[in-house]
Amino acid sequence: MAEALTSILNLSSLSLYKAKSNSISSLASQKERRNEVLTKQKEKREQLVSQLRFMTKDDEPVEDNKPHWPPRHHRKNISPLCPIEMMLAEWLFSAPDDISSWFAIPCPRGQRCLVVVQSNRTLVYGKFGNLMWTMYTHLPKQTILYCIYDKRSSTYHILDLIMWNGQDYSTQFECQCRFFMLVSLNDDSRLQPHFQILPRTRLDEKQDLIEAEDGYLFYHPLGCYEPGYSPLVCWLKPFMIEEILGIKLTYPVDKPVDYTTAQAYMFDEQSSRKEHEQQQQQTIVRKSRRKKKEAVQVEEECEQERTGEENLMQFHSVLNDTVLNSLLLNYSVQTTMFEV
Repeated sequence: MAEALTSILNLSSLSLYKAKSNSISSLASQKERRNEVLTKQKEKREQLVSQLRFMTKDDEPVEDNKPHWPPRHHRKNISPLCPIEMMLAEWLFSAPDDISSWFAIPCPRGQRCLVVVQSNRTLVYGKFGNLMWTMYTHLPKQTILYCIYDKRSSTYHILDLIMWNGQDYSTQFECQCRFFMLVSLNDDSRLQPHFQILPRTRLDEKQDLIEAEDGYLFYHPLGCYEPGYSPLVCWLKPFMIEEILGIKLTYPVDKPVDYTTAQAYMFDEQSSRKEHEQQQQQTIVRKSRRKKKEAVQVEEECEQERTGEENLMQFHSVLNDTVLNSLLLNYSVQTTMFEV
């Protein structure tokens, strides 16, 4: 699975993740794009199976030659950039024909983040790939979790399982398989006390949707994890559920004062979100440039100190040679006078 991980992890050079544009006009062809993504995933899977079927023993990869994660040259130093891109949801513009097979996850308010366990440190990255903070957890090494961080309770609500204890669940595992493995970790003590797995309901089970504080994420059961916005993961606010899906919620829902239709709300929200994301990206870029400038200044100061130390050592060396020559000269003079 280490080879499969290289398709989503840039092992040679880490680059800042920039979210793709998610224009609301493109959602009109959401169904076509969804079918296209599923077709490409199926073809990729069949191609991989075909390669494995005709692989001989001589073609098997050598264990020592497999890519290592995290990269060897990044294990000691904390990278300020995330080694994997976040999978983001599109607005659910209209109900898919197979919506009954999708998973629904009620989401609390919070900050989307990727929790990456590298060696004995746990790194938390933001939506744009920026390192937010580091901490120590009981999670196994080589683990990546897609979470919503609720700072009110200091809780990481787990949305998706990308990697666990070195096993990659992203590129070759469908959503329904990832969720099965994730739910099986419910009783794992290593998640305590700050990690909780969000409940997920399959819509064909005819169960009432669990109350959501912020909104609902809808996952296609056959979708693989892919970076950027995906038509296989969609988002709706609670007050849109009945209008888009025809599902009546069992709890009271307050609509915005100026709310008219779901599509109109999506247009307005998309415009404000795009502006907000641009501001966030600019802030991250400014911070990154400032850190690079500070790092250059520190390096220049260290270089100056090294140069000063070398000059001082050279001066001491010259001084010592001068003093030694003077002493030798005095000794020679005194010896000559004594002989005379």
